[in-house]
Amino acid sequence: NLGAKMAYAVMTTWKHKNPIDWKEMASEDFSKMPKGTTIQWFAIDEYNHGSFATYTSKEVYDGFKAELNAYREEASSSREIEKTLDVVGPINVDVG
Repeated sequence: NLGAKMAYAVMTTWKHKNPIDWKEMASEDFSKMPKGTTIQWFAIDEYNHGSFATYTSKEVYDGFKAELNAYREEASSSREIEKTLDVVGPINVDVG
């Protein structure tokens, strides 16, 4: 249904100055994420990780984007990480 709201995906990759501390990352507070949002972090190697988030719609993502960018700015500084990729777009096929 082309008129229906589509889920919206955001994928980023991050380079860390120090080896990734997964326990510290898992302790993050995600309570401000919009309802229905999922986020997954994955290891690329010891110094790089990726993030895949799904929002219920582009409108939900757009409404949360300013808060997300503020969080990313703070995390980049405190964790000494740098974003290396940022891609966003509608999920057109969902298998599973």
